[in-house]
Amino acid sequence: MRNTKLGMLALVLTLVASSGCVAAAAGGLGAGIYYSDRGAESLVVAPIDKVFGAAQQTFQELGITETKSSSENGDGSTERQLKGTGNDRDVTVTLKTEGSSTRVEVVASKSAVTWDKDLAKSILEKIVEKSK
Repeated sequence: MRNTKLGMLALVLTLVASSGCVAAAAGGLGAGIYYSDRGAESLVVAPIDKVFGAAQQTFQELGITETKSSSENGDGSTERQLKGTGNDRDVTVTLKTEGSSTRVEVVASKSAVTWDKDLAKSILEKIVEKSK
């Protein structure tokens, strides 16, 4: 009887874990979002200029004041950065070309050593959506 209960528990846990993975994979549709050391990151299947415009639009919609933007070319890739402040946070969006896609990292910092990963993820989700 005990083995049957353990078997059922293992089956339920397997189903729950696999359904979560499917939902996460389907939700991203090629643009999986995951937490990085200081924020959130994703590979977006869109050119860097389109993603940069989506980041600027997201800043405007969320009331984040753009304080600086920069662009750099080298080694066959382009890197752009957008910085802003809002909601008592400093936000940095870093974009780097990877083939025909763009690697995006969003960092929302409360202080020099404290980050708001959930805010970074929600900003990144909006950027990904606007980049479609």
